[in-house]
Amino acid sequence: MATVPIVPGKTEGQVVAKGRAHRLPPALLHPPGGLFPLMSAAFEVDEYRMMSGWPVPVPDCDIQIQCLVSAEGDVLGNRDAPTALTTNAAMRWVADDNYYDQTSLLWTPIQGNVSPWVTSSTNAPTLFTDYEYTIGDERFVDMTVLNFDSNTHDFMWNNLDLIMGGTTGYTVIMVLSPNSLYGNDDTVADNALWGPDSLSGAWSQFTVKNQALYLTTEEIPAQKGVAFGSASHTTAPTYLALVVSRPQTTMYVASGPSKVLSKALAAGASPEPLSTRFWLGNGPFLDSATMDMALFDLGIYGNPLTKAEVVTEFASLSTIYGGDS
Repeated sequence: MATVPIVPGKTEGQVVAKGRAHRLPPALLHPPGGLFPLMSAAFEVDEYRMMSGWPVPVPDCDIQIQCLVSAEGDVLGNRDAPTALTTNAAMRWVADDNYYDQTSLLWTPIQGNVSPWVTSSTNAPTLFTDYEYTIGDERFVDMTVLNFDSNTHDFMWNNLDLIMGGTTGYTVIMVLSPNSLYGNDDTVADNALWGPDSLSGAWSQFTVKNQALYLTTEEIPAQKGVAFGSASHTTAPTYLALVVSRPQTTMYVASGPSKVLSKALAAGASPEPLSTRFWLGNGPFLDSATMDMALFDLGIYGNPLTKAEVVTEFASLSTIYGGDS
């Protein structure tokens, strides 16, 4: 839900002139009854206006406005709900109370007939329906996010072997803020964002360290990719794309479709199919903590996207979540 400032158009003013006429009666030379006034006085008080209970001089211009404003049950905005958008993702999940069941702890997809993300009572992220942020002069209120916090070890997992088994490349696009609503733990050096559930076969893990994204594979140790930059200091969402492939993997980070940073990293030359058993917000390395983030939207594409295709998806998502255009 977005609240948009309204700039009025042409303003018209109306000037009203008022005047008073007084007739001067003729002098009374012979009052009846022989009564003569000893003294008389007349006082005319200048016009005034009341302000805060006190009379004040009449201003040079009076402006009178008649209006009726009612906000109950109405929303001023020009953004659709995330559930109204269909992207090109083969599988997509949105933070919404109709899709995240806080009892069964399942996150059901809005696109694609695939298994839901699963969590446990000790690792469940928290659904917030009153998330707020500002982009430019536009304020977004009552947005919904799944909040992951490293202090409570929040993460989810999914087995997509039946849908993606044998894949040699795929793309993940997230809309997220790399910050927990409960605050980030500054003592954590490495937060796992996306990884495999084990270290067998060919796999890729993405972690966040020093406000930058790192890639680790079974063949190549951690390499620094793109940085989140100012996204680490705001509640506004960031658009993130992970184009996972061999021999290289490319990362994209953006505040919108017109400001996209990217970096390609060597990922190894393994011919094996890539692992499609994923952890969201966690990884198999013991020295990595779970991720601190507020997650709006998650899409998985069955092939590596080109830069133009990534920008197209960012543009589509930004019509919902805002950002530069």
